[in-house]
This record gives sequence, C-alpha cells and structure tokens, in this order.
Amino acid sequence: MTNIRTIATIILSILVTMAFSVASIFAGQRQKVTLRVDGLACPFCAYGMEKKLKRLEGVEKLDIKINEGLVLLYFKDRVEIDKELIAKKVKEAGFTSREITIEKPVAKSEAKPQKVALNIEGMRCQGCVSRVKTALSKVDCVKEVAVSLEENKATVLCTGSDKDQKKLVEAVDKLGFQTKIAEVNETAK
Repeated sequence: MTNIRTIATIILSILVTMAFSVASIFAGQRQKVTLRVDGLACPFCAYGMEKKLKRLEGVEKLDIKINEGLVLLYFKDRVEIDKELIAKKVKEAGFTSREITIEKPVAKSEAKPQKVALNIEGMRCQGCVSRVKTALSKVDCVKEVAVSLEENKATVLCTGSDKDQKKLVEAVDKLGFQTKIAEVNETAK
C-alpha cells in the first residue's frame, strides 16, 4: 500500500510540474535561477527537492536534471530572489547547494516558431530514436519533436533563436550521434 501511495505522489508531482510548465507558457518574462546541487541521485531525491522549492514565493516553473545535479527555477518577473532562502530550502530537503546563479528576466520569444530539420547519423534502433526525442524535448525552445529512424532525421518546432538551434545540435551530439541542421523554416503562429 505504501508503494502505491509513493507512486501516486510521484505522479501527482509530475502533473503539478507539467501544470507549472503550461502556466509558464503564458507568462511574459521570468527570472531564471540555476542551482548546482550535490546529492541528487534518483526521482525520489528530485521529488523531495521539488516539494521544498516549489513553495518559494513566485516560482512559476521548476525543472530538475538529476544526472547533471541541476535545478532550474523560473520566478515571476520582479519577484525578489533570496539566495540564502533558496540555499536553506535545499538544505532542508537534505542536499547541499554548491552554486546559485540568477539570470534576470528572460523574455519568452515572440518570434514566429521555426521548423528545424536535423540530420542525425548513428541512430540504429527505436531506443536511439527515443533517446534523441527525449534530449530534444528538454531544450527550452522546443514545442514539438518528431524523429525518424528511416530518414535519420529529426524535425523540431522551436520558438527560439539561432543560439537555441545550436542547443538542439549539442543535445543530440551529447548522446554520441553526429548532428547537423539541414533546414530551418518559419511557420505561421
């Protein structure tokens, strides 16, 4: 019974995080805080961290990257960010914060979405396709992803800049594939 409750709690946490993500789409500008945290090892660790940090005033979105030991917090514009309070919440969750970086307001891109085609060499199976799709989905500008094993290609709907397009290539290259931007087309909003 305890396992069922734990799983239900994790699922609820994921749904809440998704709701924060959807809400942030409609936000104008946000402040981004990046935390480097020691001790993140599993989804349960991430859940405990999320539970503490989402209580901070003004948090719109929270993203935890377990393998990288990173926590990304997005605060509403003009919210006073207290590094000491964030560090305290991290410690209360049972972890150690190494570095806290605050980036002032990040405007959501008002540019028309772009359809970016990537040529990808080295995909051999559906597992490769899944890994590529997951990596591309984690890039901030990405709204939609389609990956084709047969064509060795990924098509991404991206709302960012050329800098974000480079992040697409980097995300796939980190997986051990060779990636190039094949084509970029603006789409209607």
